[in-house]
Amino acid sequence: MGILKGAPTVTRYRVTSELPEEYTEPFIGERLKKYAFKDIENSSEEISLGWVELLDTLSFDFDDGSYRIGPNYVFTMRQDQRKLPTKILNRYYMIREAEIQEKTGRKPNSVKRKELKEALRLELLRRCLLTTDVWEVVWLTARQEIWLAGAGEKLRALFEEIWGRTFGLPLMMLVPVTIGLELLDEEGRLALQHLKPSLF
Repeated sequence: MGILKGAPTVTRYRVTSELPEEYTEPFIGERLKKYAFKDIENSSEEISLGWVELLDTLSFDFDDGSYRIGPNYVFTMRQDQRKLPTKILNRYYMIREAEIQEKTGRKPNSVKRKELKEALRLELLRRCLLTTDVWEVVWLTARQEIWLAGAGEKLRALFEEIWGRTFGLPLMMLVPVTIGLELLDEEGRLALQHLKPSLF
């Protein structure tokens, strides 16, 4: 469930370095545009990952401050993907191979088989329907925190990879331990580090 609908699951990050001076609103907009989502509807590409606008996931123009609410930046990570099951590819390949054998009187050689299979794969991919997933992102500038609407190892890897390419800023995932350590003074942090588990 995303930030805009229902109760979200949120993964929290913190930017761990000082923002360079050029990280102004126009600069952020330009970076979002550079790594914006690319539509693959009419192609044979299998996957596309990029940024879209928060309130309109079909738009990736990022004009007129559409990525800003108050002091915070808001945008959405979108991934379109099409999958061609191996069983379907193999089925159509056998049909094509049989047609060639009937026409020529012999099976294609290994090079031709490889070429045929790849051409068939691209042809079938164009006919596969796309699935779309979106995850909202909020950049709380006052605290330099990033909230990602979602959780899970694969999602975090996707987000961290595109974040790094787009902004080049190091992130640290905030978990209960790191948040707790921030709330304690130096004495409390040292005491926490020396705690040992005990049975009740």
